[in-house]
Amino acid sequence: MGYTFCYPGALHIHTRYSDGTGSFPEVIAAARAAGLRWIIVTDHDTQAGASFAGWHNGLLVIVGHEITPEHNHFLALGLNTVVDPCLPPQAFLDQVYAQGGFGIIAHPDERVANRFKEIYRWDDWQIDGPTQREGCSVGLELWNLMSDWSENLTSRNRVLNYFVPTLGLSGPTPATLAWWDRLNMSGRRTFGVGGVDAHAFKYAVPWGEVEIFPYRWLFRTLTNYLLLHEPFSSDATTATAQVYAALGQGRSYFINRLEASAPPLLFSATRGSEWYGMGDSATLGPGPLTISADVGQRADVRLIANGKAIATARRQLHLRITTPAVYRLEAYLGARAWLFSNPIYVTA
Repeated sequence: MGYTFCYPGALHIHTRYSDGTGSFPEVIAAARAAGLRWIIVTDHDTQAGASFAGWHNGLLVIVGHEITPEHNHFLALGLNTVVDPCLPPQAFLDQVYAQGGFGIIAHPDERVANRFKEIYRWDDWQIDGPTQREGCSVGLELWNLMSDWSENLTSRNRVLNYFVPTLGLSGPTPATLAWWDRLNMSGRRTFGVGGVDAHAFKYAVPWGEVEIFPYRWLFRTLTNYLLLHEPFSSDATTATAQVYAALGQGRSYFINRLEASAPPLLFSATRGSEWYGMGDSATLGPGPLTISADVGQRADVRLIANGKAIATARRQLHLRITTPAVYRLEAYLGARAWLFSNPIYVTA
């Protein structure tokens, strides 16, 4: 019962091959120093770093690319070629999946332009995957760290938010979470992730140069934990497939490690000897289920069913359920967003 292995990693990373400031060896060293076991690098419209894919002293490096038209960015995974960013969103999504890939809609709810960034919003939320959606794994970047920080940046707070970055973080937007819930409730299963959007931008200032923010620091923020029954394979191709399978099936959760670290999340639905975890489907046909959770910290835990909080608790939660719904967890440390799980799907 349950998953034996839990692997922390980060995704949505840029290097010098696009607009990041770090080389692949520098990014790899930073990820290892931050305690990660896997990373997914998605430079803009290039896979020039593909030769770095593979194992690096216990860190699995995966190379995809971010399709980056003016708006509507998409993290394309599992491809050997780069998709034309000039295509309309539906067309490039269809091409990604036609070539055997899959991916993640990036920072969908950006609304603010400022000196730091433009708006890279996903414009049409009726487009949420390939035209033939059934059986396809589609992801949604629920929380993009650099997007969140820069959306909250103003001329008045930029210095303070640079030195105290947590002041500029709000968590996933309500609109993004609501869209995610609607998709999953409608049967269009969509896995959720947290992305760092790491660039390590460097800016000249009167006293020298500042870096916003170093890779190693970013890799200690939004961390995705993949749940596996078997350990990572020593073969990089097989291990990459393990990462893709865990992501695509929703066997993952993410936390903001700036607030607190945590032991592996316990979140399941059980009935007698039956056990269901994140990404699994369970039925109420044989009788009620008990949903249990333990987040490992004295956090405020919320059980979300079909987009609404139906139970709250401190650290641990147990609830007998008799209603079909899409069940997921959120956890907060004070008012700070901290943990988000993928759902357990319960049918009648």
